[in-house]
Amino acid sequence: MLGGYGALFVTQSLLAARERRGAHLQTLARLADQLPLVSGLAGTGSAALVFLPPTLLVWLERPDRLPLALVARVSPEFPLPQGRTAWGLMAELASGVDPEERGRLVQIGGESYLLSALPLPSAGDEARLLVLEAVSSRERSERTNALLLLAAAGSSTLLTGLVLRPVLDRGLAPLVQLGARLERINFDSLASERLPLERQPRELVPIVQAFNALLDRLAASWSRQSSFVDGVAHELRTPITLINGYAQSLQRRGAVVGPSVRQLALIQSEAERMARMVTDLLDLARDDAGRLTLQRQRVDPERLLLEAYERLEQHAQGRLQLRPPGDEPPLEVWGDPHRLQQCLTNLVENALKYAPEATPIVLQTTAGSTAVRLHVSDRGPGVPEAERQRIFERFVRGSTAEGCSGSGLGLSVVRLLMERMGGAVEVADVQEGGADFQLVLPVRSAPRPPSA
Repeated sequence: MLGGYGALFVTQSLLAARERRGAHLQTLARLADQLPLVSGLAGTGSAALVFLPPTLLVWLERPDRLPLALVARVSPEFPLPQGRTAWGLMAELASGVDPEERGRLVQIGGESYLLSALPLPSAGDEARLLVLEAVSSRERSERTNALLLLAAAGSSTLLTGLVLRPVLDRGLAPLVQLGARLERINFDSLASERLPLERQPRELVPIVQAFNALLDRLAASWSRQSSFVDGVAHELRTPITLINGYAQSLQRRGAVVGPSVRQLALIQSEAERMARMVTDLLDLARDDAGRLTLQRQRVDPERLLLEAYERLEQHAQGRLQLRPPGDEPPLEVWGDPHRLQQCLTNLVENALKYAPEATPIVLQTTAGSTAVRLHVSDRGPGVPEAERQRIFERFVRGSTAEGCSGSGLGLSVVRLLMERMGGAVEVADVQEGGADFQLVLPVRSAPRPPSA
């Protein structure tokens, strides 16, 4: 709307300037009809009054560029610049006028004029008539009208906005409500949450129907994907367990000797890694389907870390170190001991994979007034600040993981399990260099919470 008013203002200004010049040219045409009379004045060399508008000055000039006559009586309606006379003003303008000049706008002393020249063939080859018309008063009147137009446009725009605002708010209310319903839809409610069709505006009904159909397709696709992952994980679990079991049995009986011992150890290690990957996939699939269960109970963090150290020490080939707790009083937290051991295993496996060989992996607990932290620290390349949230997403690996095998599932499962236990997982820098992954569990003094 404001753009339209601006275009109207510009158009009006251009039309007014064109109208002024057109009126000036009409005046020149009337003067052309009186050229014989003016030529007679040029021959006598005396000034006389010709019928002219009060805003016009006419200057007769001889071939030698000397002024011949000023054919006008300067009226109060003809504004002269301060300190100037009509003769002086015309003499100043005559020196720079082209013989074919028609309606040129000149600005002198804050006043505006239209300047033209007419030849006088009957008075000599070089004789001419200069016409100066004052248009300052018309310009001021046009500017006043334009300002009034702008004021009226601004007032009407403001009034229109105030009147239309409630109407627009009422008209957009269904869209706001629709957006609020869309924000509430997530993975948990994907199969059940739909946008209502009742009392929707007619224009929104096709959009709501199309979006509900899209939600139906997404829910079906998500269900098929979860079922596929769950089924594949279950099918893989049995052969992987058999491979791992037979490998352990062959190692215990010493049935394999020589170079095959190392190959058998590699088979067992890879079988264990595949078993952990299958477990991670099952946890993710069950959580997506809302079937992930945790058995929460009181847990002693220091005992939990000791069990992890005893279980993983041999696998870490002597690199695992357990630091004694500080002077803080022992605290208990609520959590699932089995799932916490799973989280610690994933973090230790990551540290062994990314940290240089022969560098230690340190396990430690620290306690605060509100939370207990289980630390798994290494001397590896660390995690850049910009990636410390992204590495916990599914199938995402950090920039420092190049050259190392992995699926990108371990840390996402750690975050999932910790959040389901009411805790969190964080990563920080180690002073000596490396990464410090921390399992954060709030201290609980309330009765045992229900299992998740």
